[in-house]
Amino acid sequence: MAIARYYKVGVFDTSTPLATGGTSTVTTPVPLLHGTTIATQDVNISAVRCSVMGATLFPANASVVFSLNIATGAQAGGNAAVPRLLSGGSALAANTTFLTAGGTAAAAITTVTMTTELWAQSIPFTAGSSWGEWFTPGFEINIPISTKFALFVTASSAGTATTFAGEIEFTE
Repeated sequence: MAIARYYKVGVFDTSTPLATGGTSTVTTPVPLLHGTTIATQDVNISAVRCSVMGATLFPANASVVFSLNIATGAQAGGNAAVPRLLSGGSALAANTTFLTAGGTAAAAITTVTMTTELWAQSIPFTAGSSWGEWFTPGFEINIPISTKFALFVTASSAGTATTFAGEIEFTE
């Protein structure tokens, strides 16, 4: 029996999963996934995965930084993301709610500002670049109750129709 409920949520996890990632053509932070914890439960993030999927044109010698940050602002836009239960037992829905910039059609998450950085990784700005990090049990990233957080991507140079992917594994 699991000691917690384990979930995975990503930019493709809408009610009808399709491979449309979050897009960006700017050098400012763009949220790919946005989560909100409830008032009675915190969340522990145990893994973060991210990748550059494709673009019409990639800038030379560029990189992107994926970061997990506490977020502020009344988020708008996005598609509802549906976390998938990974642990056995009953199929309880996650208490933490998520929005994705991907899904059936890319839908930007707006009016969100990044604040405290919880995790970050820089990768090359080329098709297929990816990074996945798993946090040792006991060293997970804790998101407190009633907190907004987001997985952001920030490019060093603007791409053309660049698509990004990201996913988070978490426990409640």
